Parts: sequence; structure tokens; C-alpha cells
Amino acid sequence: MKILVVGAGGFVGRHLLTALAAAGHEAVRADLQPVDCWDLPEAWETQLKGVDGVVYTAGSLRDQAGGVNDLLDLMHHRAPAALADACEARGIGRLVHVSALCGGVSAYARSKQAGEIALAGRACIVRPSLIIGVGGISSRLLDRLSRLPWLPLPAAVARCRVQPIRVEDLAAGIVAALLTPHAPSWTAVGPEAATVAEWIARRRATRGLSTARQVELPDALTRASARLGDLIPLGPWCSTALDLLAHDSAEPAGISPLGRPLRSAMQGAWA
Repeated sequence: MKILVVGAGGFVGRHLLTALAAAGHEAVRADLQPVDCWDLPEAWETQLKGVDGVVYTAGSLRDQAGGVNDLLDLMHHRAPAALADACEARGIGRLVHVSALCGGVSAYARSKQAGEIALAGRACIVRPSLIIGVGGISSRLLDRLSRLPWLPLPAAVARCRVQPIRVEDLAAGIVAALLTPHAPSWTAVGPEAATVAEWIARRRATRGLSTARQVELPDALTRASARLGDLIPLGPWCSTALDLLAHDSAEPAGISPLGRPLRSAMQGAWA
């Protein structure tokens, strides 16, 4: 099949290109500029010519980038909704939308939830928890924290339960979902949930290191550092990240499109 991949340059998108090629499919990178036209169904018409299926993996953690205001709602809600309209107009029944298993009241969480509502019944909605693998910003950050003899974490972040999925399994599951038109949605979680602090400790143990001493950061310092991250985007830490990591991202695993048990987050590289 010929599959259009929106967001092919991102973490999930890059691994998806590899999985599609391994399965014998032709992947086409979406090339739609400017970004602020993505919420127009007609803007997708040229991109959809000759394709058998579409995977939407594009996303952003910050609400303004490249001069586009209200970027989160555009990327996570209006754009995939317009893409779904365009797919329906062309009779394309294989559409996979990568959302996120997240809670909270941040603009990020609200935009993800709005996108899922807009695409309900029109796409296979994939909701991954924390994604672990080479090239992932989150797993690279956790990997770096696992090297520290003192582990400084906000209390809410340390207690947050996540259910990581390997990016290789996520990509393979998306490819499998594409084989079935109008495939059912998938809560993409790994086989085990644990707190963020516990996952860091497990990663540290794989290095043969003793348990790090955990230091609870004061709430005021945590909020101040997140606001600084809003102003100076040098990494993933910002107010949105703080809100997301203050809410659990774990649910009972549903039926995987792969038809096999998923691998543990510890099986493979993190950075």
C-alpha cells in the first residue's frame, strides 16, 4: 500500500517510516505548507492523490511556534479533522490518528481530547502512554536522570504512573491497523504501569548503579522552572509538561493490533 505519513520527521513518524518499509509498503511524506492552512480540507487534496491510507503523527508540546498562534488546537484538532473530511471525500477508509493518553486541563490535553472527539468513528485513534525509544525526547530525559546519584523530581511527577510502550511496537501496531479499513481505536500502552520515579530507578539498575537518593523539589521552584521553560524552549520541560506529568497515563491494555504481547519498556535503548 501507499501510505501518506503526516509528521514523518518526528519521533514516531521516523520509526513508522522504517516499519512501513519493513512491511513492504510505500511511505510518502506529507509536504503541506504553510502549516496554518492544515485546517482546510481542500489543502489535503493534492497530498491524498494515489494513496491507500494515511497516518497523522504530527503534534507539538508548545502552543506557539513558527509564528502560528493557537498551534496546539490546529495540530491536534482542526488539522486532523480537516484531513478526515478530505479522506472521506476521496473514499480513503484507512486513517490512523496518533493522539495521546493524557489528562489535565492544559491546552495540550484539551486539544488532544477535541481531536479525538472530532475523529471518533472516522479514524483509528491511537492513544499511547509514554513512548520509549531512540530519538524520543522524554525517554532521553529519563535516561539522563537515571545517571544522577541524586534524583531531583517534583512530588507530582515522581508519583505519576505511566505505562510506557516501545516506539518499535507502537509503529508496528500502526502498520497492522492500516491493514483493516476503519480499524478500531487502540489504547497503546505497554505491559506494566509504574511511577516515573520507579521507571528511572529501573533504568538506573540496568547500568549496575545503586539506588539514587530522591530529592523532592518544592512546588514553587517547580512552577518557576516550568515557566522558565515556557520562555526559553531549550528542552521538553515547560508548564505543559508539568501539567501532563501531574496526571497518570495508564489504563488497562486493550486488544493490540499486533496480536501479540508487547515488549517491556526495558527491552531496548532509551536514548
